[in-house]
Amino acid sequence: MMQKTWFGLPLIALLAACGGEKIETYQVPKETVAAPAMPAPVKQTPAATVRRSSPGFSADLPDGWKEVPSSSAMRKASYVVEGTAIDAYFISLSMGDVLSNVNRWRGQVGLPNASLDAIEANMVEFSINGHGCKYFEIYNEENDKGIIAGIIDLSPSYWYFTAKGPVSELKVHTADMQNFLKSMKFDGHNH
Repeated sequence: MMQKTWFGLPLIALLAACGGEKIETYQVPKETVAAPAMPAPVKQTPAATVRRSSPGFSADLPDGWKEVPSSSAMRKASYVVEGTAIDAYFISLSMGDVLSNVNRWRGQVGLPNASLDAIEANMVEFSINGHGCKYFEIYNEENDKGIIAGIIDLSPSYWYFTAKGPVSELKVHTADMQNFLKSMKFDGHNH
């Protein structure tokens, strides 16, 4: 029996020694694990041109151009050119008078009227899917205002392309504007 007592005594002594101590708890902040880094989004570069359809026509839209809701009931289509102040749009009228339209555009950029001979000397003509286009670049460097315009003969009506903005921005986008115009296909008017 003695053997059992000696065995139990160390256990009792150990328990007696622990009984008087106060147990303390601590709050240890959880280790924060950073979320795995997400890969940077890949910027998708759009194709150089995208075929767009608008009321009455379709065309190849240059990179950076976006069709936007028209600000006027007269406009058939309106565009913004990304990163610029260019406002580009189409309207359709029943007249295609070069002299009065070009002089109206010249007035809008602060230039005086010009004679028909002077206007025609600076006019470029090309074909848009079999239709004649009279193309104009009108720049007033002094006030940094310009207009690029095209009068497209769809007899008995005429479509007018107009792009207004700062001269330097328009000059950068002249090739895009000509390519856009040349790519047009008109509903019911294609040759």
